[in-house]
Amino acid sequence: MAKQVHSDLDFLNTTKIVNLPDPTDPQHPVTKAYADAISQAISWKDNVRAASTANVNIASPGASLDGVTLVSGDRILLKDQSTASQNGIYIWNSDVTPATRALDADLGSELLMAVVGVDEGTANADTMWRCDTVAITIGSTSISFVSFQTSVPAASTTTAGVAELATQGEVDGLAATDKIITPETLGNWSGRAKKIAFAVGDASATQFDLSHNFNTRDVTVEVYRNSGNYDSILCEVGRLDVNTVRLNFTSAPASNAFRCVIQA
Repeated sequence: MAKQVHSDLDFLNTTKIVNLPDPTDPQHPVTKAYADAISQAISWKDNVRAASTANVNIASPGASLDGVTLVSGDRILLKDQSTASQNGIYIWNSDVTPATRALDADLGSELLMAVVGVDEGTANADTMWRCDTVAITIGSTSISFVSFQTSVPAASTTTAGVAELATQGEVDGLAATDKIITPETLGNWSGRAKKIAFAVGDASATQFDLSHNFNTRDVTVEVYRNSGNYDSILCEVGRLDVNTVRLNFTSAPASNAFRCVIQA
């Protein structure tokens, strides 16, 4: 039974832990020698022709894999077995003959840091896979293969990857479903809500021309008192052009007496 440790161990930057065994579990610590060996020991395997996308009946694997019609002697990668100890690199012999482990991948030591590329397939063409399982006993250890991409896939709502920035036209047209919007393009989106506000009143003028520069007469104008209960007031509102609103009052408002909000 493992003894629990409820405080940090401080080795004062001088003492060391020695005589650790090689790890057999993802949470086990490793020695420098083991880490050095792993970092230098990627085992590149000959490519397979196709790779699985779901469980395959090894005893009778069928005539195709990931859309590839197989021929005797093809190397295949089975990485999605319901029984994970069956995962590995195999030779396809026929659709009704059991697939057999490839001679360069039929020992646990041969699968350690094994990396294999896939030549063909609807889902797996031009992908690479790495065995990330350690201390493998063929037939009993659950074996895992993880993506070892030389290129990054396209990003989607479910897959992390590379994404293209949307152009202003695509943002304005709401046309793209697979591109990223930047703050700049979002800020310039033609359909965004636009708002600008002005203080109105100088105790002299009764007419004020306010430039909003929204390039449209389709604006909503609200004028309200700039003190007290900040209630809305009525004045004459005109839209001189696509960028200017004109306010007219019957008497000159006091300095900054009102506030005008223009929205598009």
